[in-house]
Amino acid sequence: MNQVPKVVAVRSFEADAAAAVLANAFADDPIFRYILGDRNDIERRAKHLFVENIAAELRKSAHLVEMTEDGNAVALWHDVDDWRTPPVELVRSLPSTVRAFGMSLPRALRVLLTAEKVHPPEPHRHLAYIGTHDDHKGKGLGTALLADMTERCDQNGLAAYLESTNPVNDAWYARFGFESRGPVPLPSGAPVLTAMWRDPR
Repeated sequence: MNQVPKVVAVRSFEADAAAAVLANAFADDPIFRYILGDRNDIERRAKHLFVENIAAELRKSAHLVEMTEDGNAVALWHDVDDWRTPPVELVRSLPSTVRAFGMSLPRALRVLLTAEKVHPPEPHRHLAYIGTHDDHKGKGLGTALLADMTERCDQNGLAAYLESTNPVNDAWYARFGFESRGPVPLPSGAPVLTAMWRDPR
C-alpha cells in the first residue's frame, strides 16, 4: 500500500527550489501562456514571480507555503483576509515582477485586477498556486497537499477559494468539494479562469 505523502512547511532555504517546482508546473498553464507567451521562456520568467511570491509569504510570522516532504509538489495559500498584497510588498516585488512579465506586465495586471474584483468577501483561505513538477505527476503529491489543507479548513470551519487557471483541473478540484462560481470575466481572447468555492464540511 502506498504511503500518503507527508506535507511540510517550506523553509526559507527551500524557497528557491519550491519556486522552481511551481515554475515547472505552470509552464504549460493556459493563463501563464496567455500572459507570458513562448513556452520555452515561461519557466524561467515564472520562477522570478514565484520566488518573490514565496519570499513575501515567508516574511510573515505565520505562512501557508507548503510542500510534500520530497519537495516535488508545492502549494501557496493565503490565510483568512490575507490574500491582498500589501503596498509595501508591491514595491518590494517590483523588480521581480518586471523580470517575470516584461512587456506582458499590462496584460498580467488586467488579469490580476479583474480576478481581484470578483474575489469573494466572505472569510476563507485562498489557494494562490498548487503544482507538481512534471517528473513527479501522477503520484498523488498534489492530492496530498490539497487534502491536507481542506481537512484543516474543515477542522477550523473555514471556507476555501481558488481560481482554476486550467479547465482540465476543475474536476480534480471538485473532488475536494470545490464548486464553480463561473468564469472570471477576463478580456476577450483570454483563456478561461474559473472561480471555485468550497464550504467547510
